Amino acid sequence: MSLSPKELVDDAISRGKAKANYSVLTTAVLAIMAGVFIGLAGVAMIRTMGSMPKEWGTLVNLLGALIFPFGLICLLLVGGELVTGNMLAVSMALYAKEISLKQWARNMFLVTVFNLVGAVAVAVFFGYFSNTLQGPFVERTIAVAAGRIADAPMATFLSAVACNILVCTGVYMSFAAKDFIGKIVGIMLPITGFVIAGYQHVVANMFLLAAGYLAGGVTLSQFSINMVVVWLGNLVGGGGILAGMYFLAFKVGMKETPK
Repeated sequence: MSLSPKELVDDAISRGKAKANYSVLTTAVLAIMAGVFIGLAGVAMIRTMGSMPKEWGTLVNLLGALIFPFGLICLLLVGGELVTGNMLAVSMALYAKEISLKQWARNMFLVTVFNLVGAVAVAVFFGYFSNTLQGPFVERTIAVAAGRIADAPMATFLSAVACNILVCTGVYMSFAAKDFIGKIVGIMLPITGFVIAGYQHVVANMFLLAAGYLAGGVTLSQFSINMVVVWLGNLVGGGGILAGMYFLAFKVGMKETPK
């Protein structure tokens, strides 16, 4: 069983309203855990890719992309507040006038900050101090981080837009599915796609660039600029294009349908 596309919009609006009304403590804890899960997925991805021969070429990226989605699967199934996913649900609630702009902005700010806390904590404690990303994995860590900051701001922005169309599609499909396996499959396919494509995800970058900084391959200035550009691109992709288009189709459009 799954929700229909129209039912899915209503479900997303209800979820977004609930998220916007969480207490600061609940929002903070769930956002930290989301950052932790995404960071741990990043560690696993780097370890997977870093242990493979360069001669394998694109296969290395494919295997890394198949590993990474477990982070989003974990946080969606056991509980987590991810700013990129909230750009879909909380924005839908805003469009439906179920929450105020102030509530929307509060949620975006808190979840972004505490996603950063969780993701950076993983880079520091479970990547650097644990030696998990040291030794032979430093080169791969720097290479992955360098790929996040290699493009000009406009290219990075557009990459982030495409990324969150895919990420929010995965989140959206997890809302639609009613069973455990359906949710996993729905999440995994678009997330694997965005990783293979190399698109930019702000929370993944929080971990990857922090790990790259600790490895000596990224500056704080590069980190900061990337965060701003990618956050804005993710907002346009998830909150503007995906949330906006489906709200337009099933809430605005349905009202205008002749009877």
